[in-house]
Amino acid sequence: MNFLYTILINTKPSDIFQITFLTICFYILHFYYLHFTRTNPLPGPMPIPLIGTFEIFRAHIDIDAWFYKLTQKYGQNGVFELNLIGNRQIVITRAEYVNKFMTPASDQENHMKHLMRTANNGLLDLFDLDCKGVGLNHNYNFWKFNRQIFYQAIKTACYAEETCKLINNLYEEMINYWINLKKSNDDSVVVDAAAWMRRFTNDFISVVATSERTFAIKHYYQILNNEKITQEILDSEDFVECISNFFEDNQMIFIPKVLRKFPLIRGRVHKMMDTCDYLYKRLVQRIRRRRKEVEKLVNASNFDTSQLKNDLLTSMVVANTPYETTPQKNVDPSLLRPMTDDEIRGIMFDAFAAGTDTTANTFCFVLYYITHHPEVKKKLLEELRTVFKDDLTRPVTMDDLNKLRYCEAIINETSRIRPTVSMVSRYGNQADEVAGYKWPADILFIMYVRGINNNSLYWKDPEKFNPDRFYDPQEIEKQHKFGFTMFGGGLRMCLGRNLAMIEMKILLASLYRKFDVELVDMKAPLNIRTSTVTICKNLDVRIIPKAELC
Repeated sequence: MNFLYTILINTKPSDIFQITFLTICFYILHFYYLHFTRTNPLPGPMPIPLIGTFEIFRAHIDIDAWFYKLTQKYGQNGVFELNLIGNRQIVITRAEYVNKFMTPASDQENHMKHLMRTANNGLLDLFDLDCKGVGLNHNYNFWKFNRQIFYQAIKTACYAEETCKLINNLYEEMINYWINLKKSNDDSVVVDAAAWMRRFTNDFISVVATSERTFAIKHYYQILNNEKITQEILDSEDFVECISNFFEDNQMIFIPKVLRKFPLIRGRVHKMMDTCDYLYKRLVQRIRRRRKEVEKLVNASNFDTSQLKNDLLTSMVVANTPYETTPQKNVDPSLLRPMTDDEIRGIMFDAFAAGTDTTANTFCFVLYYITHHPEVKKKLLEELRTVFKDDLTRPVTMDDLNKLRYCEAIINETSRIRPTVSMVSRYGNQADEVAGYKWPADILFIMYVRGINNNSLYWKDPEKFNPDRFYDPQEIEKQHKFGFTMFGGGLRMCLGRNLAMIEMKILLASLYRKFDVELVDMKAPLNIRTSTVTICKNLDVRIIPKAELC
């Protein structure tokens, strides 16, 4: 102690400055020594000590546009690297290099090597996402159990005629609101497609997941119609907007813990925490209500399991109880117990987040590209006339969906040229060979989906919007196996992919059967915001009823 006291008492301010300066110099030298002696040096922007590439700190940065520019500058050989906030990331822009990340469960040797999305050295635990749900879960046993129970519930909806009826009914309700908003002397009405689609998809996924509506469509109409604003309306709007807020800046959940209170990002982290806390609270309220409903049913003298609702929420509430109708298979013994509210909330959060924004954004991009390509619209209308004849009111059925091949081609081509999820990450927890290089464990790989989907190696005139790529059998035959990615791949492929495609095809067919759709401003670019998801902030379209086109 005397020794330390002597040092402190004799230390001058200039000494502190010199020590600090030397420490910083040493850190910088050490940082660049590690950088220039790294394994498999690849092209990429020169990193800045501690923060890596400064672009990531810019507010409202379009990350997808930034990645696209980097791909054109550094990605000629199909792979380049970034240092984002101290983490080295290997960016893949060629289809032939992603096969290791797309392996199915049957490939026992490879499917576990890149199963996780991140190294889990960020703030996932702060936001309670590291061991919850499916999307970002880092506990393999929890992830496997959650994925299985999620898939079983969603699979039923994908092949049920009731799903088509639900989408048809929600669509009819929505367009009736549009017509009500139209002024009597006008032959059209202008709507923000982005806002309406978020409410539509939120209502839809709510029924699929819980058998209950959020009434987001109705409440949004009431606001636009200047009706009395109730707490129920405010809660509905807050819930939808919070989901969008989560996606707008969710790269914050991946930053290293040491930078959590960094001045440039501290406020963004706190905002994200508030967003997640609100969403979690609302979901847990729903879960507890459902528990009470189930308890009341099972305690009745005439209870039968057929009385339980057939949805995701109920299947989780009764999981590993005597009332479970579809027991889970090959589950870790530690998980053979009833699920807690927070565990259920994690899966519900994934369902609402993915089921609301990703589908809504993709559909907005579909409308944007159709309006800019009249030849595509003409071919779409021809298919609709072939399938539905002149019947403008008949609901779309499952049988119709199989015939709407050009509708699906439009959706695929839109997702090729403007993917909603443009970056998919995979963490290598074992040494492996990727893109022709041998990598040690603990490397993060980024599949840049937009870079692959728009690569001229796999697509002729990749910048051109041409749905025939996914419609003409000869064009489909030419496609590289991994040259187009819409829903990810391998074990991490989107579990709701079939449901999302059903939803979008019905919407597209129903909308263009009854209405003509025009952009209010044909010269305006897409109003987007990109983090890990590309969000359509606003899309004003003019809706013209077909009867008034004559």
